[in-house]
Amino acid sequence: MIKMFHYGHPWRTFKWLIGLTPKFTDLKENGEYGEWLGRKFLKNKGFSILYLNWRSRKDRRYEIDLICMDNEILVFVEIRARSVNSFTTGFQTIGKRKRRALLKSFKAYLSENSHLPLNYRFDVIEVDLPSNGNGKVKLFHHENIAIFKDTLH
Repeated sequence: MIKMFHYGHPWRTFKWLIGLTPKFTDLKENGEYGEWLGRKFLKNKGFSILYLNWRSRKDRRYEIDLICMDNEILVFVEIRARSVNSFTTGFQTIGKRKRRALLKSFKAYLSENSHLPLNYRFDVIEVDLPSNGNGKVKLFHHENIAIFKDTLH
């Protein structure tokens, strides 16, 4: 069972399930579509989705796009949806400020939850969206990313 804190727009999700893609003109819809594609991709790889848009009980600013299990490993996932025409990749948009926010969020999750697996990692899924409805979406899964100077412990 997925524990969700953000449901998105149900009509959009239904449209995507039956194969209708967005026009890629609405940034909010693009982000929701990117997260939906990322979840679908990870499920097809055998991941178990535990949380969608997890937020800390102590500080709602701390948010994690997806928290999953990959076999016995807890996986924190950041999904970056961008236009294929962007000058930077989704991975490159994780700057110093975003890394700090992610690190605080991961630490919050680990401190607020008991019975954690021994191992965890950070993954990034890049979703390159076409600039119009005719193009093809491309996904890139970066596993076990080391972007923190600080440790999670």
